[in-house]
Amino acid sequence: MPVEALMDDDLDELAWLNLDDVSQTLDVSEIEHLYQTLELEEARIEVEISDCVEHRNSVDTRLAQLSALHKSVEATILLVKPMQRVIDATAGNAGAISGHVRELDQERVKLEHALNTVKETVELKSRLSELLTAMETRDVDRASLLVHEYKATSSDTLDSPFIAFASDSSPPRDIIAAATKELVERVTFMFNTAVESSNTREIGRCFRLFPQLGETQRGLDLYSEFLCAAITDKTRLAQVHTTYA
Repeated sequence: MPVEALMDDDLDELAWLNLDDVSQTLDVSEIEHLYQTLELEEARIEVEISDCVEHRNSVDTRLAQLSALHKSVEATILLVKPMQRVIDATAGNAGAISGHVRELDQERVKLEHALNTVKETVELKSRLSELLTAMETRDVDRASLLVHEYKATSSDTLDSPFIAFASDSSPPRDIIAAATKELVERVTFMFNTAVESSNTREIGRCFRLFPQLGETQRGLDLYSEFLCAAITDKTRLAQVHTTYA
């Protein structure tokens, strides 16, 4: 029987074929049907075998290609291994260099900090010299401004070993503290004198100096007292004029 005549039902039936079925079959027609099914299965197997034989050359070619590819991979692995050793060594060197770079960067930061400290120390020395001169010449405005600028000096600079270079006599903190105290007393005296003479321009000038000396609240208190006294005087004068009017 031709292979093309194979039916799905026959194949399904063959799939369940076993010796028990054959031994239990007593009907001649059933035996013939099973025999035909066996012939069909045999024909199908022969076709599959023929296909395998027909494609053998193609399979052999692919196997040969795979074998060649395997050899190529093995050769590549042999080439890669030395490169891997070089890469590992390079990575180790890079790690060591990176560590040195970090150390150099830390040293650079320290050096920049030291240079900035030296710069601030030189500026502080110049500022202290100007302050002493302003105190001697009783230039209250300039002295107050220099005290205000001193506050911008970082604590690192004031505590650094270079601070001794800023002053040959007393520590900068002591000089500033003494100058500030004296200036506050001077400005307070000037403010009171200006109030007594009703010099509003001088009063405004002194009022602006207190914040530079870190005495903002003192300035506000004195100015408030001045305003209250001025309002009281004007009120009293207004009452007097009203009485005699």
